[in-house]
Amino acid sequence: MKSLPADPLGGIPLEEFGLRLRRGETTSESATRAYLERGALLEPRVGAFVHVASDQALEQARAVDRLLASGTDLGPLMGVPIAIKDLLTVEGMPRPTCGSNVNISDLIEPEGEFVRRLKRGGCVILGKTRMTEFAFGLVNVIHPTPWNPTDPRVHRMPGGSSSGSAAALAAGMCAFSIGSDTGGSVRQPAALCGLFGYKSTFGMWPTDGTFPLSTTLDSLGTFTDSAKDAALAFAALTARPVPPPKRLKGLRLGRPTNHYFDDLSPEVATATEDALRALRDAGVEVVPIEVPEAAEIDTVFGPLLSVELLATLGSDRFVASREILDPVVWNRAEPMLGFRAIDYVRARRRQVELCEIAREKMRGLDGWVTPTTPDPPVPLADYRTPEKAAGWIRRGTHNTRPANMFGQCGVSLPVPSPGLPVGLQIVCAPGEDARLLSISQSLEELLGRRVRPDMSAFL
Repeated sequence: MKSLPADPLGGIPLEEFGLRLRRGETTSESATRAYLERGALLEPRVGAFVHVASDQALEQARAVDRLLASGTDLGPLMGVPIAIKDLLTVEGMPRPTCGSNVNISDLIEPEGEFVRRLKRGGCVILGKTRMTEFAFGLVNVIHPTPWNPTDPRVHRMPGGSSSGSAAALAAGMCAFSIGSDTGGSVRQPAALCGLFGYKSTFGMWPTDGTFPLSTTLDSLGTFTDSAKDAALAFAALTARPVPPPKRLKGLRLGRPTNHYFDDLSPEVATATEDALRALRDAGVEVVPIEVPEAAEIDTVFGPLLSVELLATLGSDRFVASREILDPVVWNRAEPMLGFRAIDYVRARRRQVELCEIAREKMRGLDGWVTPTTPDPPVPLADYRTPEKAAGWIRRGTHNTRPANMFGQCGVSLPVPSPGLPVGLQIVCAPGEDARLLSISQSLEELLGRRVRPDMSAFL
């Protein structure tokens, strides 16, 4: 049996990797090669990628090393090997299929500004990661689901729709990864895979070159090993200073008394309350708040999501693809085929109102704190029918969808748990991404970083 090459970062912050790179203690090529070798051994079990660009990545890495040797420094992400969700176009790689058997080649845009920023920053793109069909939900029935690396024995849900990006990072197959978040598709898999997941404010990062699930709700995000790494990536990709940690004493976080803490599994409830107790002990004021508007995810969020996907695909293409669409996608979107334009406009107007209501509720608070998901990662085998999968999607996004509906930015960070991963969600007002990442770094220093799984058990 082949031995598994060590993760080139293996818990080393992105900043430290950059320092070692510039001191000549490592190279981008050696890090890229190690990730590719790890991926070749782990991919048969994990199933995180739909395309691995081995030759292209090594060529990029060598080019980065040559640039650095010549005195050209592209910034803090230079030479870092990453993975990108197959929702985004990357020039030189196969066009995105967005996890679908439906021909959508005419809907795929050229490479967009966000990917160009990654490239200009010197990131080395290892390949494209698996996702659920059209990013519409957390799991599919007919498409493969990556293996959650936190349990080598049981095939558990890695979350979705950015399942491959989460699994790839959790398995140590890249240094960080890119996902998208329309209803929790970064935060939810981050929680289930024990990662730090950051969802940007809607409009913070450009989404051209990204297949649109919802032009009203889509946002891009990152999976990283830590909040500190997320802050560094955020700064590099927005040309802003790195957000510093925020002092915990005096911080005020709202704790919703409705919706978000309903029907939690015992593991999540215990880990969340333990984390909140630690926050209070550190001087954080946890303030009870009411958010009755979260209940409108069914009447506002749901219709917007489905109707906007149908608008992108076109009703004729959608209906003609009935036999090759995943049943989960069909069952969720088909009832919206007859949705009236007047009702869509009303839902859209209400969503704008809800963003303002939520912003007002956040006045005087630094953010809100909730569990990310009501459950730890569940066995995939328990959810293999369309009906059970749909029920799990609804439950799994119970706490994440409101942030998209309210236009908030949000993160999920792992909190101490004796068993499977549990995530704590922090959301801030629209545009307060830097504040969010400052808070997250301080919470991480208090609660601890993620526990990295032993991937040798997957060989």
